[in-house]
Amino acid sequence: MTRFLLLSTLLLALSICGGAIAGQRGSCDLPLPNADLRHCSFAGKSLPGINLRGARLDGVDFSNARMPGCDLSDSSLTKADFKWAILADCVIVDADLDHADLFHATFDGGILNGSRFTGANLFGANLNELKAIKADFSGAYMKDIAMEESDFSNSRFDKAFMMRAVMIGSRLQGASLRHAVLTGAAFEEADLSQVDLTSAVLNGAHFNDAQLVGTRFTDAIIANAVFRGARLEGLIGPPPALRKLLDELAPDAD
Repeated sequence: MTRFLLLSTLLLALSICGGAIAGQRGSCDLPLPNADLRHCSFAGKSLPGINLRGARLDGVDFSNARMPGCDLSDSSLTKADFKWAILADCVIVDADLDHADLFHATFDGGILNGSRFTGANLFGANLNELKAIKADFSGAYMKDIAMEESDFSNSRFDKAFMMRAVMIGSRLQGASLRHAVLTGAAFEEADLSQVDLTSAVLNGAHFNDAQLVGTRFTDAIIANAVFRGARLEGLIGPPPALRKLLDELAPDAD
């Protein structure tokens, strides 16, 4: 009788919480949080609001899936395939998307705080109007990515390839972009205060009306970069071209 009551209680808890026992092989037709779903494919499926929090999804195919409002927090998604997937307004906190394929995936309006995108393919992805505080994009391929009006405070983009990335109006305060390739990037009206751009390639980047307070430019390459209307205060290690601009903007000594 005691065992029956315990089993009944467990089943009731699962039905209420909508979750599986952590690590348990889950059903692909009825995927639940915490389940091991590595054997599944969700390619092309419509899964609005799906909760896969804490699930094991490494290598799973989500290409062309439509998952607005999903919850993938604490899930393991290394090398998962999200090409052209719609993940707008999703909550993806502290998830692991190491080396995931996110080609042209859409995350607009979501929350990506603390998640890891190291080495991921984010070519042409959309990360607009979202929060990705303390996220890690180190080594990611982010060419032609759209990242407008978002909060990337204290995130890492070290050695990321971000050619023509668009970060207009975004907040990157305290972020690290060491050795990142940012050729032709758009930083108009962005907040790059206390950002580390050591050895970054910023050729042709636009910083018009951006906030650059205490920003580190040590060994950065800034040929043809534009700083029209930018706030330039307390810069650390500005290269010669930027020092010349600062001298031109400085008020007369008398």
